[in-house]
This record gives sequence, C-alpha cells and structure tokens, in this order.
Amino acid sequence: MLLLAFSFGAGWYMSPKPTGRPVLAGQISVGAILALTGDLATFGTREKAAIELAEIDINEYLARTGANFTIKVLYEDTETKPDVALQKLQSLAARGVKAVVGPLSSGEIRNIKGYADSNRIVIVSQSSTAVDLSVPGDFVFRLVTDDIPQGRVLGKLLYEGGIRYAFLVYRGDTYGDGLAAMFNQTFTSLGGRVLDSIRYNPDATSFSVELSALNPKVQQAIQQHGADKVAVELIAFEEAAQMLMQAQDYADLLRISWYGCDGTAMSSKIVSQAGAQAAQVGMLSTIFTVAANDKFTSLRQRLLAKLGEEPDEYAYLAYDCLWVIALSMLAADQYDGNAIRLALPYVANSYFGASGWTKLNANGDRAAGDYAIYAVVQVGGTYDWVKAATYSVATDTITWHG
Repeated sequence: MLLLAFSFGAGWYMSPKPTGRPVLAGQISVGAILALTGDLATFGTREKAAIELAEIDINEYLARTGANFTIKVLYEDTETKPDVALQKLQSLAARGVKAVVGPLSSGEIRNIKGYADSNRIVIVSQSSTAVDLSVPGDFVFRLVTDDIPQGRVLGKLLYEGGIRYAFLVYRGDTYGDGLAAMFNQTFTSLGGRVLDSIRYNPDATSFSVELSALNPKVQQAIQQHGADKVAVELIAFEEAAQMLMQAQDYADLLRISWYGCDGTAMSSKIVSQAGAQAAQVGMLSTIFTVAANDKFTSLRQRLLAKLGEEPDEYAYLAYDCLWVIALSMLAADQYDGNAIRLALPYVANSYFGASGWTKLNANGDRAAGDYAIYAVVQVGGTYDWVKAATYSVATDTITWHG
C-alpha cells in the first residue's frame, strides 16, 4: 500500500553520501522500544499495533518498487523506565540495529540520547515532547511538537474555563519539569495564580503524602475563591489513575476541576480504573492532534479492527515514524545511522503520512500542529474519553465541539 507523497529537495542530492557502509539487501532489522508495560502501557500497546501495520505496508511498497531488502521490526519493552530503555537500546545495537522508533517518554529519550549519539543510532520518537531535548544536529528526531505549544494551550484552557487559582501537580522528570514550567508561564501571564506546586516521584505507587498535603490547601482556596475558580493541573502518565482513586479519600479534592495533559489523554487505564472520579472532575486533557485525511481514515479503520478500541493520536505518529525511517534508508541507499540522520530531515519535510505533513524544524522536531482536548464522560454504564475541543496553534484559539 503506497501511503506517501514526497519528492526530495535538491539539498540531499547535493550532499555527499557516506561510503563503505552496509548496503540495503536482505532483511534489515529496525528497532521499536515501547512502553508495553508501566505508566504508558496502554499507549505502547496501541503504537505497537500501528507499527506492525506500517511494517506490512512498507514491505509491500518495497516489493512493488523492486527494492532488494525488507524490514523486520524488533520490539523491546522499556517498562516506561529510562534505565530499562537504555538497556533495550544497547541490546538492539548489539544486533546491528541502526534506527529505532520510540521511546514514548522524554525521560527515556534523555537517558538514551548520549548512547544513541555516540553510537550513531537514529531515534525517531512519536511522543517525546520535553523542550530541553530540542537539540539540532543530534540523532534524535521527534514527529511531535515540543511542549511549548502544549503549555500554552493548557494555560489558556484553565483560564478561559474560569480558573484563576491552580494547584500544579507534576512528575519529577524531564517531561514533567518542562511542561510544568511552560504551563506556569502561560497561566500566570494570563492573570492566573499557581497557589502551590507539588513535584512527585514518577516511580511512586502511592500518593497519600502528596494528596494529604494538598487537601487542606484546596479546602482553603475553595473557601476564599469558590470551587469554580480553583483547579488541579496534573502533569502525569497513567499513574494518574491511582492518584484519582486515592483522591476520593479527600473530599475537597474532587469538588474542583482537574486538568490533564498528553500523558493522560485517551488513557484506557484511567477510564477503566478511575472513570467515576475522572468524570467527576472532568479531567480535560490535551494531546497533539492529527488532522483527518484519507490515510488517517484508512489507518484508523485498520487500528480499530486490530485493537478493538479507538487509537490515540500517537499511534498514527508511530506509524509514520517507521515510514520516515524506511524512506530515509532508501534515500541514503545504505543502512548506516549517520547516513539515515542526514537524509531524514529531507524525507520528513516531503512526506505526507497518516498524521499529515511531517515537516521538521531545525531541532529535528515537528514544526507545527494543533491539539485536541479530551474529557472523561459517562456513556451509559461506562466511562470513556470524548473529544471536547480543538486548539489551533495558528490562531491561538480553542474551539469547543457540541
């Protein structure tokens, strides 16, 4: 299935190609390091399904174009842990892998970046968004925008929703620190006030200490400003389910609205384990969104059949990550990390995939994109995520649906 429309810029052809590298022949292994367990497991499962479909489509394309090679994806589970991600990347490198899809989180990217750069292994992430990982000329590429626009939409989302006082609760890692700073900057610039910030250990399994400290402060804020003016901004992964369940032991915490982020949006763990609590507080969550197009629609139907549930946006990006890697290998005409790194920006800037145009900026991150805003609602006797609004980066506006 041909799912691309691109033409290479003259710059790549004018650049000298490295010589003496492994040629493209036979079966070539490409890696995928995904969070198949841990705090992003439901996302990793969906993305693995999308990559499996991409592998089928790419090999069909290679066969039709007479290529002398096929690709084989080798999957590794990072458990959403930075140290495990490094171990799995080293394992793939020992098997000759030069290009990898993933990992999901910025903490994992930060921990593998030095090894990837030193060993010339191309990393193409579908969902890492930390601002401090936007580095030009390295071996890390991201088909998603960094957290500068997400911080902007989160700040606007709260403020335009009437929230003037926020409690910021966030993961103590690269992702959490960066997005918390971006949110704080926007929310306060609009006139909001962050009453308290709680940075928690991302490896924690219980949040009673954080919640017991937060509850009296929320109670005081409600008394002074009213429950409709106060909210929690939670920057988390799927540990948010545990936090929401434990929050029911503190009555005041569920009297105010909670907002999430791309680490919570579309999480099946949240709706299955803490659906009632999430629906009670709204749990409005932002995530980079994919504009509908024919390729998106086709892939969505295939993923629905494969998964039995609605895929999140990052599944479409994971699909495109493998395509961009494969096409960069073709452009480089060899399986070499540095050659792929040189070709990839030109390929991405010309590729239109399931997630749309994958144009990159000078840092190797997606140049632009809008955000969807999801909420948890009760549908019959169950709870699910519904798209409540869309944020346009170009116009800096939020449009509500329905």
